[in-house]
Amino acid sequence: MGFIKLFFKNKEEIKEKDIEQFISQKIEENSKLDYKDIKAYQEAEKLATHISSFANSEGGLLILGISQDEIKDETGKIVKIFPKKPTWGKFSLDKESLENRLITLIKPPIDELVIKPVQNKKNEVIFLIDIPRSPNAPHMATDHRYYKRINFRKRLMEHFEVANLFINNWTMKEKIIEKIYVPLSSILEKHAKELETLSYLSPHEVNDILAETYCKMQMPHDLLGQLDYYNSQVEALNKKEHYARRAMAAIFNKTVMKYLKKPVSPSYDFYKIELRAISNTGNKLDIQPQDILRLLLQNQKIENFLKETYWSETCEHISIRYSNESPKELELTEFDEEIWNKCLAEVAANSQVQQFKKNAKSLLEIIWSLIENITRY
Repeated sequence: MGFIKLFFKNKEEIKEKDIEQFISQKIEENSKLDYKDIKAYQEAEKLATHISSFANSEGGLLILGISQDEIKDETGKIVKIFPKKPTWGKFSLDKESLENRLITLIKPPIDELVIKPVQNKKNEVIFLIDIPRSPNAPHMATDHRYYKRINFRKRLMEHFEVANLFINNWTMKEKIIEKIYVPLSSILEKHAKELETLSYLSPHEVNDILAETYCKMQMPHDLLGQLDYYNSQVEALNKKEHYARRAMAAIFNKTVMKYLKKPVSPSYDFYKIELRAISNTGNKLDIQPQDILRLLLQNQKIENFLKETYWSETCEHISIRYSNESPKELELTEFDEEIWNKCLAEVAANSQVQQFKKNAKSLLEIIWSLIENITRY
């Protein structure tokens, strides 16, 4: 969860009244919260030092457009800072200019830095700057120094702190690669191969890898968002596959019943139909229901399947048996003409099957894009 959502209670759209309500709470500046007058928009170099200090620590929210109410002790030292009032900026102040300057001033740039403008009724603006705890820390400010956030202040980092941050983040990156990225890439490549054959995808495999909670917490938020979206699409695709398979079972069941000159029974009677290939040596080779649905989905000829599966036998006949009735045997060419080809044609025209195939193709593109992103990290 980002810091904007944390401090503004998951609101999707933040308005002027939300800023006023937030100020009324009098939340003290702390290690994860900072207030800056909108004038700091024009002081990007100073702003960059504060933002980099958050990224080098635990992350936080900097609100650019709220003045500070400083509480001092008897010596004049600032001991606490509270929000005072909004200092709205002119509508000409834009997010893109601020973002581009910060990218130039902070090295390396902070991935997943979010700048959210909030406008009032006069079209004046305040900026919410959401800074993540960076896996690429330490980040150097424009003065070639490294800062960290301590309570409501930033301070220069010691040499050993900078060195430790480099070491710790590289160690963590190696752990994430080993525990998350490598197995995740393998699972996604497996899913890609399964999708190419329109096979069922397990919705749990990605989540099993992300069960490495500590490593997951160090991952970029945008990548986690992509993975959440991917999982939702896998679940949606599996539902569509269920309906597609049910439609194909009904088509096969109807076609067989018509051939057998029987009343068309409910689609679940598909599983009462026994299909067997009979070889030239008299061996009977069962064709499983899941094979029938897979071949229909992949638009494959039954003859090719038999040649690939039972390569040591030549299958010339097909036996059809419904429930406990006597089987009916027919030549493979007759089975193709009277049953299989009709099923293939009807399946090809079925909207549920075609929607499933379309979604599977789209998901395949998402997989390869995800793998490319993971490789980049």
